[in-house]
Amino acid sequence: MVRKAVVNLARQRAAEALRAKGVNDDIIDRLPSIEDGFVTWISRSEMPMEAIDEMLRARGGFVEIDDLSNVVERTTGHAPPTWVLDLLMTSMDADGDGLLSNTEVWTWANDRGLDVPPHLLAVEEPEPEPQPEVEPDPQPEWQESPGPKPIQVQVREKPTPRPVRTQPVPRPITAVAATQSTLQGLLEAFSQNLRGDEIQAIVDANTDTFHVSGTVNGNKATLLGEAGWRNGRTLTVTTDLGEIDVQIPGELTTDLKHVDHQVNLHGWNRGLSRAVFRLA
Repeated sequence: MVRKAVVNLARQRAAEALRAKGVNDDIIDRLPSIEDGFVTWISRSEMPMEAIDEMLRARGGFVEIDDLSNVVERTTGHAPPTWVLDLLMTSMDADGDGLLSNTEVWTWANDRGLDVPPHLLAVEEPEPEPQPEVEPDPQPEWQESPGPKPIQVQVREKPTPRPVRTQPVPRPITAVAATQSTLQGLLEAFSQNLRGDEIQAIVDANTDTFHVSGTVNGNKATLLGEAGWRNGRTLTVTTDLGEIDVQIPGELTTDLKHVDHQVNLHGWNRGLSRAVFRLA
């Protein structure tokens, strides 16, 4: 619940920033699905996250839009349009200062369910510079006198406390998800706040087809996907069990109003909290 609240607040801030740039609400409404697609592709990419981090740090400082474009192209196989990158950059800039660091990118992805290694979330702290030792001022030699000799008191410097670095404790890896025989059981398996690897375990365990019947109440272009799918459409279908997304390939141009088909499970849209299927 805390993670969901953090994401909702971040999306509200991003929406206000995008409106200030003149972006219309039709584009802003697509931010959750674009975020989810980006996180899903990183989780499925064969490229290690450390290699992606090196791409984000390529300029030795803050992440530029070209760095993010290179990451998307390497993980999805194609370069996204500029307006998609602008939405992602604005969403990832948590403090809204216009500067995006690699740590902000990983924190953003971790909040949206990606299992990010702790060392990529740690903020790099500069090593403290060694302080030169200050030699005490020479003490004047005391002349012998009949009076008592003065007592010299040595003042000890207080040790400088070292900063304590804390790292988030990773959640344990859950058991392999069970195969579901019904669409209802499958949707109930997604009812918890799942991590990226937990969602992938459900997808890997459920490779059989499911029958979906319902009315189409949404039809939009599929932005991310393999060749043949990213040029297709994503239909939002209202069923007796709730709303789901069904992706259809690019060559199928029929304007569907009702779906009564066999489909394969493809993933889970965290932003809109609904399962994503592909036409079998």
